This record gives sequence, C-alpha cells and structure tokens, in this order.
Amino acid sequence: MDRLDKFLVNAKVGSRSEVKKLIKKGLIKVNGEIIKKFDYKVSNEDIIEYNNEVVEGSRLVYIMINKPIGYLSSTYDSRDKYVLQLIDHKFKDELSIAGRLDKDAHGLLFLTNDGGLVHKIISPNKNIFKTYEVKVEGDITKEKLKKLENGIDLKDFTTKPAIIEKVEDNIITIKISEGKYHQIKRMMKAVGLTVVDLKRIAIGNLCLGDLKEGEWIEIEKPNIFNNNSPE
Repeated sequence: MDRLDKFLVNAKVGSRSEVKKLIKKGLIKVNGEIIKKFDYKVSNEDIIEYNNEVVEGSRLVYIMINKPIGYLSSTYDSRDKYVLQLIDHKFKDELSIAGRLDKDAHGLLFLTNDGGLVHKIISPNKNIFKTYEVKVEGDITKEKLKKLENGIDLKDFTTKPAIIEKVEDNIITIKISEGKYHQIKRMMKAVGLTVVDLKRIAIGNLCLGDLKEGEWIEIEKPNIFNNNSPE
C-alpha cells in the first residue's frame, strides 16, 4: 500500500507539491471515485486516473541499448554526450548502468532500476560473463591466446581465466567475468596486441543481436545467468 500523493510522484505525474494540487482540485480518481485525500492508501490493484487517463505506477524497467562510439556510459554528464540522452522512457531517470563501456568502445549496455540485478551483473563472484568482439593489430598466436585464457598479471591485479576464440586473422572474441578499468585493452597490450575496435556483444545470456547502433529496446526481466565458466 502507498499514499496517493507518493504513488503519483513515483509515476512521474509531478512533484509532491504539484500532485497535491491535482488531488485538491479533484483531478485524481481511484477506481472511478474522485479522491481528495493526499494520504489515501492505494495498491497496484487500484486503477488511478488523472484527467480520466490511467496512470502507470512506478515499475521495474529493463532496457538494452547498442551504445555508439563517442558516448559516455553515464546517466548524466555536463560536458559530453552520454548514453541516457539516446533513451526516451518515462522512468529513464531511475535507471542505472550494469557494466560500463569506455567512450571509444561500443555495443551492448544494459540499464535497469532493479538494483539487485545490477549488483549481480557487476559482481565478479557471480561469474556472469561479458562477451566482447575485439579487433587487434599484431599476430594472434596460440601462445598469446593461452596466456589470455589462463589469466594475465597486470601488476595491480591478475585477471581471472577467460574464454577466448580466434574468429579471423585480426579478430577474437573474449569472455570475462570482470570489468576493471580498461581491462581488455590492458590484457591485449600485455601479450603484444593493440586494440583497434572493441564491441560488447553479450552480457551473460543477454545478446545484442540485430539492435542497431544508437537503438534501444525495453525487454522483460532477462535471465542473465549462463553456464559459460572456464574449466
């Protein structure tokens, strides 16, 4: 149960003072009846209307977007382009990013106001693998791939075992359950490879698919967990 004024604020109808004015003017109905009490208790089963239109209550939102290069993985920035500017959604101001991408990287970003799911995705202990397609300069040898698979000592930390596959002469896919700052670029540099292009194509079972750069879609709560763990 929730107060009527709080429900309307959470539903983005207006600020606390604005929705109180609406209630006082008799513009809010609950189950067809005009309610003028700010603290009137409502639930998800009630039908709340403003100007005879049903008000959608606050809810959990799950969004995936194909982030273009040049956008910050941020919900706000005063000086640079940020990914939330690409999303037009009623509850976008509530969203958090579950695993960021560098400004010069592109691909799958997942945003939600489900704090528990965000924590699971970004926690290395949950072993949710993020899959990247990496274009590099340099020779991709079996020895280098083996080093990447086994874990790389980057001085400040040693990477966990990864899953590596050579796709083309200069392209590999890499799956890691971590997401340290510039981690993949640092891993490649440690074996003599230079990253030319970095694209995330999956987070656990959530895949980018055919989503075009700059496009976003709202989805049902995804089953993020996968069974892809290095042996």
